[in-house]
Amino acid sequence: MVNWKNLDLEIHEHAYKHGIKDYEIEQIFKSKIYKRKICVNKELRYQIIGLAFGRLIMVIAAKSGSNGLKILSARHAPEYKEIYHDKAK
Repeated sequence: MVNWKNLDLEIHEHAYKHGIKDYEIEQIFKSKIYKRKICVNKELRYQIIGLAFGRLIMVIAAKSGSNGLKILSARHAPEYKEIYHDKAK
């Protein structure tokens, strides 16, 4: 089980493809997030949506180690605004 308040983040170089910076990815975990489990090629991953400096960012992550997440992809996601405001905890 992932401890969402105390994460060790490992950011894969592909996560930067859409112009998201590492400090933006780190910032989304410091406030409310919306997360859901997804399955990609039989591997458990997480879709996580959070705010960083006023912008919504969505990341795709996989569990890494005992309490780590490997960030595989990150992008700006304004289309998730309603979901984030309704479901983020």
